[in-house]
Amino acid sequence: MRRALVVAPALVLLAALALAACGGGGSGTTGAMAAGAGPSPETAWAKEVEKVMRRFENQVSARATEQIHTTSSQHLVEPIYRAYGAALTQLGGSLASTDAPAACVALRKQMADDAHALGRLTTKLGHEGDVNQEEFSSLVVVQESRLHRYGSDLTEITYRPHC
Repeated sequence: MRRALVVAPALVLLAALALAACGGGGSGTTGAMAAGAGPSPETAWAKEVEKVMRRFENQVSARATEQIHTTSSQHLVEPIYRAYGAALTQLGGSLASTDAPAACVALRKQMADDAHALGRLTTKLGHEGDVNQEEFSSLVVVQESRLHRYGSDLTEITYRPHC
């Protein structure tokens, strides 16, 4: 059950890598560079997003995912959810501060909004101390569909950017 909660944010990293592959490649019409010219603004932004996502995965997501998977006690896992939610919120801020070209500003906002939503939902699970383990498990199931939705949205917009 908790595994699904960390799958959506993990999809974020995979999506960012796909974004880099779509916009950051050295061939094709969007990734082609004129002789002597630097990368296109979209390609440069894709690389910046990839860097943000890699840093998040390496510094936060991998460790939090492991801790959530290996912790069965509600009172032990709630602080992990709170910390992970805060990190997802910071990820949203990092994505929002990337240097998107004008054509990608709306996409950047959606990416940041989805990361913030994931952060809020994950943090909410970290503040359920007044319920018993069974009720907590039920709350996790309810949040699972929301987390999946935002994670899927974020994956889709980073995998197939329309900017």
